[in-house]
Amino acid sequence: MLSHCANSQCLKPFLRLREGRLFLVETQNMAKEGGTMPSPRDRKPPHRVEHFWLCDRCASVWTLIQNGTRGIALVPLAQSAVAASELSEKSCSKVTCS
Repeated sequence: MLSHCANSQCLKPFLRLREGRLFLVETQNMAKEGGTMPSPRDRKPPHRVEHFWLCDRCASVWTLIQNGTRGIALVPLAQSAVAASELSEKSCSKVTCS
């Protein structure tokens, strides 16, 4: 459950969906609960959706990007286009924003 802004320097409490920007990050689980790899006959690999939120103030300056090796990163909006194009070639997961 969301409780505060994803910017660790802000920590504004999450109160309403209409304020700020909500990020839904879809990740693939590499292993099932028992620690085994997914069966090749499974139609879809298992996915997990994580939620991140930036308050209005932070969302006007920052955005979140997904890096396959570091997880979620907070980057300035000006750098997000460059970083996203570099990461899109390396990442199989999706970041969607609503």
